[in-house]
Amino acid sequence: MRAALPAALAGRHRPRVRLAAVALALSFAAAPALLSAAPARAESPEPPPESPEGVDYEAEPADSLDAGSVEVGLGATGRAGEGPRRSRRVRFSDRSFDGSVREGERDPLAGGTLETDAAAGRLGVGRLSPRWGRGLVLGAAGEPWSRTASDRGAGARFRGRAGRGAWFRAGGDRAVETLYGRFGKADLTGVHARLGGLGAGVLAEPRGGTQASLSLARGGAESELAMDRAGRWRAEGALERPLGRRKLAARARGGLGGFQSLAEPSRSGPAQALAMELSDETGRLRARAIAALWRFRPGLPGARAALEVERRLAQHEALALGFEEQHGARREGARPAGFRQGWWGEWRGGGPALGLTLRHEAWGERRFARGAVRTLTAAQVEARGPAGSYVRVTHCAFRVRSGESLYLPEASSDRLVLRAVTGAGRRTRIELRAPGARGHIYAALSLATKAGGEARTGGSRPQWTLDWTRRARTR
Repeated sequence: MRAALPAALAGRHRPRVRLAAVALALSFAAAPALLSAAPARAESPEPPPESPEGVDYEAEPADSLDAGSVEVGLGATGRAGEGPRRSRRVRFSDRSFDGSVREGERDPLAGGTLETDAAAGRLGVGRLSPRWGRGLVLGAAGEPWSRTASDRGAGARFRGRAGRGAWFRAGGDRAVETLYGRFGKADLTGVHARLGGLGAGVLAEPRGGTQASLSLARGGAESELAMDRAGRWRAEGALERPLGRRKLAARARGGLGGFQSLAEPSRSGPAQALAMELSDETGRLRARAIAALWRFRPGLPGARAALEVERRLAQHEALALGFEEQHGARREGARPAGFRQGWWGEWRGGGPALGLTLRHEAWGERRFARGAVRTLTAAQVEARGPAGSYVRVTHCAFRVRSGESLYLPEASSDRLVLRAVTGAGRRTRIELRAPGARGHIYAALSLATKAGGEARTGGSRPQWTLDWTRRARTR
C-alpha cells in the first residue's frame, strides 16, 4: 500500500505534505476543543461530480415516513411572464408495501420506487442508489476526502439517482442482494452477498465488462478490494476510533489509475488518496481539523487542509470560524484550480421565535485569500410560529470570477436546490410556510440582480415556488 501512495506525498510535492502536516498538528494541539459535528462548514456546498459544473442541482432529502402513513404533494415553479411547471408526488408506507412517485415537467427528481415483501425478502423497482462496502464498485463518495457518500446506500441523507432498475434483498447478517438496472449508458447486473462483516459482489455488463468486490467491516474499521476483468485494481481502508473525548478518522486508498466503476465512472475518484480528520469537544467550544492528499493520475494531484472552530456564546448564539487551503484538482477531468486559500465566519443568534444568521466567506488565489476568486456575504432572518410555520428572508451579495463556481443552497418543502451563480450580484429569497388546506403550504420568491441595481441577464424575472403537502394515516 505504501508504494501506491500518490506522488503528492513525497519529493517535489513536499509543500503539500507540510500543509497537511501543519493542519494535523493544529488539530492535535487544539484537540481539547475539537468536534466533528460542527453544523457550519468551511465552504458552500457543491453538487456531486456527475453533475455538470455551473448548473443548478436538485436533491431529494431522505426523510422517513411512518408505517401506515401516506403523503401527497402538489407544486408549481416558474418565473413571472412564463407558464408554471407543475409537479405532483405521493409517498406511502405500509407494513409490506412502500413507494414514492414523482411526476412533473422537466423535474430532475421525477420517477419513483416501489418495494414489497417477496419470498422472505424485499423486491423493488425504480431508482437505484446502492452502496457496496467502501463504494469502489457501487456507491462512492463524491469528494476525495469524504468517508461515505451522502446519497448512496441505506441511511443516506439524500435519495440518490445512480440508475434505474429492479432489485431483490433477503436476509439480515447473512444477506443477499441482486440488481439489474440502467446506469448511465450501461445495462448492468449485480450480485452481492454479506456474511456478518464480510461482503463479496460481482457487477457485469452484457459486453463483457466485469468488476468484483471484496469488503470487510469490523468495529470502526472498513476495507474493500475491487478488481476488473483486465486486472486493474483499487483498494481502500477507513478507520474511525475514539481517543478519549476525541475521535480520529482516517482513510487510505491505492490502486491503478485505469480502474473506473462500470456503474459510476465519474465517481471513481482518485487512484491514490490519504485523508485524516480529528475531532473533539470541550465545553462550549467545538471544531474539526481535516487534511487530505490525493492523485487521480500522474500530473493531476490535489490536497486540502481545513480547520473549523465553533464557540457557543449564549443559550441560542454561536460563532463559527474556519480556514482552508486547497491545491490541484478536486475532480477527474476538471480544470485544476491551482492554489486556493479561504476563510469564513458565521454568527447565529436569536431565540425560539426569532433567529438571525450572518455569514461571510472569501476565497483567493494567493495567501490570506488575496486575489479574490469568490466572495459571499449573507444574512438571514427567520420568524417562527406555531405548527411549524415560519417566515424566512435571506439576502446575499456575491462576486464570482469567470471560470469559478459558487452554489447557494435553497431548501424547500420537498427538495434541496444548489443554485449556481456567477459574476457579481445580489440575491434575495423570501419563504413562507404555514398550515393550510389540512396540510402545509410553502411559498418562496427569489430575485437576483446585478451589483449596481441592474437586472441580471436571464434572472430579471422573479423566480417563484408554491407547494402544498399533506400527511395522513391510512385506515
